Amino acid sequence: MKDLFEKSSLSIIGLGKNTGKTSFLNELLEEARIHAKDKILAITSIGRDGEEKDLVTNSKKPRIYVYEGTLVATSTELLGRCDITMEILDVLPLYSALGRIVLLRALSDGFVEIAGPSRKKDLALLESTVRRIEPQAVFLVDGALSRMSFATSTESTVLCTGVNISRNPQKVLEKTVDAVYGLTMKKTRRWLPMEKWRAFIYNGEWEKIEGNLAMELGKEIIDKFTEKTEAVFLKGAVTDSLLAKLLSEASFRSVELILEDPTKLLVSHEKLEKLNLRKITVTAEQTVSVERILFNPYETSGLEIPSEELMELIGKETALPVVSLKDLQRRRRNDEA
Repeated sequence: MKDLFEKSSLSIIGLGKNTGKTSFLNELLEEARIHAKDKILAITSIGRDGEEKDLVTNSKKPRIYVYEGTLVATSTELLGRCDITMEILDVLPLYSALGRIVLLRALSDGFVEIAGPSRKKDLALLESTVRRIEPQAVFLVDGALSRMSFATSTESTVLCTGVNISRNPQKVLEKTVDAVYGLTMKKTRRWLPMEKWRAFIYNGEWEKIEGNLAMELGKEIIDKFTEKTEAVFLKGAVTDSLLAKLLSEASFRSVELILEDPTKLLVSHEKLEKLNLRKITVTAEQTVSVERILFNPYETSGLEIPSEELMELIGKETALPVVSLKDLQRRRRNDEA
């Protein structure tokens, strides 16, 4: 994992609960302590992380253990739950549900709980504050399940998946491959309109599309769709209901469908297959660079599910390196021995 420390920033995305996001963050912190001692790590979370129990399911969660020198961005209400000696570096004009965001430096090793900003522009301000203090820091963002768009703000991303996504291995494969397909879509080469509008269509020039709801928006796009149409640019979420309306028109094919960013594509496996059959190219204004896939083979009970074949299939379908959380933890124990 040493190559990850050459990145300026890294986001960790989970496809669901218990996919190993926080465990992977701990492995990165431990890896840096052993093999990248010259690197300063700065960590935060889009949601809340590091608590002993999940606040929704009440299941046990891995805590976050940091080492002396680590920068931590968390909320004021969680400072008392951080078991470290700390130096407050800055109190930012940013807020989470748990109070104002504070940037601190760990002066000792210990457990921390983190809750950072939830908006992309706030995350950018936090990173710029980190850079002012430690210009060469590796900025690590532990992401929330429902807010994957923050990944467009970081240089690279690790996607976390695993057996807790579904009891059906085929479903785990499909969901993981679909997520990679969505996240790694190409960046559009077209000039895009800057107006704050939900949708545009390109018939020689960009034209605004009226409507906001999926059905009315889909109808307006179809009404303006011609043989000369080259592209459709959609801002906001692209859902099954919107695509169903567009795909109901047989002539809707062989065009470029442009999104704001890959995380806005919220559609089923079946709809993705139909897009491919219609030769509709999906691109984005902003893109995400997925570095590798982490696979968690452990159920929430701690039981390990044999997953070597599934991991191999995921690697083959995505052309990305797939690493098992089990292998990372075993390698660390060997390093410590």
